[in-house]
This record gives sequence, C-alpha cells and structure tokens, in this order.
Amino acid sequence: MAAETERSLWTQLSSSFADTIKALENSIVAIDSGGRSTSSGVVWRPGVIVTTHCALRRREGIKIIHTGELLDARFIASDPTTDLAVLGIEADGLTPAQCEKGLVTRAGEVVLSIGRSRLGDISASCGIIARTGSAWRTWRGGAIDQLIRPDIRLYVGQSGSALVNEGRQVLGINSPALARQAVITIPAQTIDRVVDAILELGHVPHPFLGLAMQPIPVPEPAREILPAEAEEVLLVTHVEPKGPAALAGVMVGDVIVAFNGKPVPGMREILDRLRASRIGDTISLTVFRGGARVDLTVSVADRG
Repeated sequence: MAAETERSLWTQLSSSFADTIKALENSIVAIDSGGRSTSSGVVWRPGVIVTTHCALRRREGIKIIHTGELLDARFIASDPTTDLAVLGIEADGLTPAQCEKGLVTRAGEVVLSIGRSRLGDISASCGIIARTGSAWRTWRGGAIDQLIRPDIRLYVGQSGSALVNEGRQVLGINSPALARQAVITIPAQTIDRVVDAILELGHVPHPFLGLAMQPIPVPEPAREILPAEAEEVLLVTHVEPKGPAALAGVMVGDVIVAFNGKPVPGMREILDRLRASRIGDTISLTVFRGGARVDLTVSVADRG
C-alpha cells in the first residue's frame, strides 16, 4: 500500500511538472546571437521577448528558435545593471507568459527553470527557492525589486530561462551574471519596469546625484542643528565634476545632516529614495561646512 501511494505521488508530481512545461512551451524561446551556444528568453508581451544582457553576443542578425523554426528578431535595448535585454519580434505562435507582479515568494517553494535549447526542444531543471529578500542592488548598480535566489542548476542555454511556480506563473528570468557562483532570478516587477522604460524611452534611466558619501558619527559642532536622537551624518568623499551635486555647490568634505528637510537616514534608504525619484526631481540637502549650515538643492539627473 505504501509503495502504491509513493508511486501515485510520484506520478502526480511528474504529471504536474510535465503539464506546467507544456503550458509554457509557446512562451519560451531560444536565442541565437552568435557564439557557440544559445540562450533562452521569455515572451513577455505581444512582440516582446526578454532575455539576459550577458548572454547576447551581438545586436544584429539575432535569431529566435521556437520548436525548431528560425525567426528573425531585432535588438531594442538592454540594461546591463539589471542584466536584462529586450528584443522585438513579429511572429505567430508565441504567447506572452503569465506573470503575477508582486507575487509573494517563499524560501522552500518548489520551482522549475524552463528554457529552450539550440535544437528547439525544451530544457528544464527543478529546485527550490533558497533565499528571498527585499529590494536589492546588483554589483553593477542596478535596482532589483526583490531578491530571489533559487537553488537550481542552469544548463547550457538556460541563461534567460523562466523561473516558474506551481501555479504556472513566471516569477522572473534567471541570470548567472548577477552574483558569483549563484543564480539570481530577476523578478517580474523589475522586468516590467525595465521593459516599460525601454519601450518608452529607449533606455533605462538611472537617477544619480554625482557624489559619494560615507556615514560617520555626528561631529560635535553639528549637533546644535540636529535632533538629539540623530546618530549619523554623511561625509561627502567625492563629487563628480560637472555632475548634479557639483552644479548645486556640494563640495568634498561637506557633512550632509539633512535630506529633504529630515535627518539623514542610512545609505540604503537614501539609495532607495533616489531610485524612486524621477529625472528632474529636486532634492534638498542641508550640509555642515566650515562650522556653518548651508542649504543646497540638487536636481536628479540621468546617469545614462
């Protein structure tokens, strides 16, 4: 009886995996952009395919492989900071994947990585979500809306493959280039944001102020202009020539004591606020310089 129950569970699990792969097969493609191997991609919207920037070898003559058929695709743009590339295609038989934005993922959740090989057949691997987290920044400075680290193996050609849950929903696409010796899944929210920007602007804006800062304890002379509970301020260690901060009058050695009229939060909070701002927004900085308070206004610019 136990053996029959185990076989039944095994059969159900195998059938569920096979049915999930079958449901996604018209949303998963292989991408031949030169080189010795292909990558995978996901049909994100009608006429739009998303893959990883790191896997593209060229921008011209890109071919899409779907069930063995070669289709022409055009490079639209890419964003190296999030390792995303967007391609355009005009073809029948391709279906946008079902993606749920803001879907809560949990460590331990069973997931599938679904890609496609150079020959046009589906390739898949199974694992679990090993770690999740809040918003995360890549080593290239890109903003990822949620950290998703699956415990899966990416085979050759699976860079850009879809990470799929039990509800056949695509959580994002898999990248081997955002962390050392680990796979990071670029979540659907991030992909949507990047695709929107690329289709509207042709690139992804990266708000920046043009300065480097490091947290330091509040200097005694500055305490008189700060709330008693303030523990840290930000020391300006670098100002980019002709950048927004330089144009606003920020100088190396300035001590930033307030950000938009409030005591400075941690570095992460400032980066999150900056990422949420729009190009052209203004940010007020209160700095302590030479024993005096100086109020400055910096316009957020696009790093490009």
